[in-house]
Amino acid sequence: MESLVEILLEWGFPGLLLAAFTESFISPVLPDLLLIPLALANPHYAIYYGLAATVVSVLGGLVGYGIGLKIGLPAARKCMPAKYLSKIHTTVEKNALLAIFLAALSPIPYKFVSITAGALRINMSIFLIISCLGRGKRFLLEGVLIYYFGPQAVEMFTQHKDDMLIISLILIAIVGVVTYIIKRSKKNDTVIDEL
Repeated sequence: MESLVEILLEWGFPGLLLAAFTESFISPVLPDLLLIPLALANPHYAIYYGLAATVVSVLGGLVGYGIGLKIGLPAARKCMPAKYLSKIHTTVEKNALLAIFLAALSPIPYKFVSITAGALRINMSIFLIISCLGRGKRFLLEGVLIYYFGPQAVEMFTQHKDDMLIISLILIAIVGVVTYIIKRSKKNDTVIDEL
């Protein structure tokens, strides 16, 4: 795998795009392994690299989603380790939005998330929005931090990983509460209009 990463690093930006796209449905190479060195080598392009990795990763996620739609859940069980499928399936049953977002951030490979989302027929719009947020937080945030803080950003990633996860969960809770309140108020408005 190291030789593949070295080859992709030699390709530079196209290598990053290839890794970000294919990681979403087949590749074992994490785009971070290319994004961080490329961004550190060219900090003035770090945000651009992060944004490009985010967009291309979500596009690759659509391919994974299509694979999931095509092969379905029984085939997904054959393609991925049971421990990942079980975790994803259990979480998705409880809350699809939260499951996709957390999985897009987590160490669970995104290809398993995208394929499972298609196999479970998660709403495509929801999948896209949450994937953009989750992948953006992962790749775009790396680019922004490297742009502003340079090599110290890498230290921040490793030292404050747990803090960032807690902040993410708090933000998710806030978005969930706001969404609930908005839905509740629309429901009440509909009842009032019917009267």
